[in-house]
Amino acid sequence: MKKIIKHYLKNSQLIFNLVSGIIFVYLKFAYLTSKWHFVMPKDLDEKKIDNENGLFFAIWHNRLAYSMYIFGNYKNTFALTSPHSDGKIIGKLVLMMNHKIIQGSTNKNSNSAIKEIIKQITNGGKIVVTPDGPRGPIYKNGSVITKIASKYNKKLIPVSCHTSSYFELKSWDKMMIPKPFSKITVVLGKPLELSGDDDRDRLLLEKKLNNLTFEAKCFY
Repeated sequence: MKKIIKHYLKNSQLIFNLVSGIIFVYLKFAYLTSKWHFVMPKDLDEKKIDNENGLFFAIWHNRLAYSMYIFGNYKNTFALTSPHSDGKIIGKLVLMMNHKIIQGSTNKNSNSAIKEIIKQITNGGKIVVTPDGPRGPIYKNGSVITKIASKYNKKLIPVSCHTSSYFELKSWDKMMIPKPFSKITVVLGKPLELSGDDDRDRLLLEKKLNNLTFEAKCFY
């Protein structure tokens, strides 16, 4: 059944648009009926982040369904999405929510995606990246995003969240889909202090994201 659904999503634009539209309406309803709580470091706020001249947000792949609300108020924001069928649906949803996308993956070191990322951050853009996407393993940073952030001296802010009620998909990342009327806690960390050492910085981001995920879960 899963293969059949993927086949039609891939080969029928009508079905692709229909499925994307249904998910879009559902997520908007879940966003609007849920109670959101944001936890930030004392020296960080939304306005300060929004005025930053180019930065990265990092969030685990299974929390993507929350990210369009989490990062929705920031101007000039791009989501990095994969060219796979699941990634295309996410990209479509991002566009429907009036945000922008960069298609590709920093895990596979895609030259075209990396060139576009560099272009946008040097122009003041904010890039949302899932370091364990698009194929995992879950909660493991396989991305070169810390290397890019360090090289171009751009801030990298780890973000995670948890909720009182959600659906969990049977996907590699156990994708979390918010239920309406939930309580959702979003935790932002301080910008990482990158050393320029690729392995050390990669593990630092992984550790910080896992710590923030644990912190968000402690609210429930």
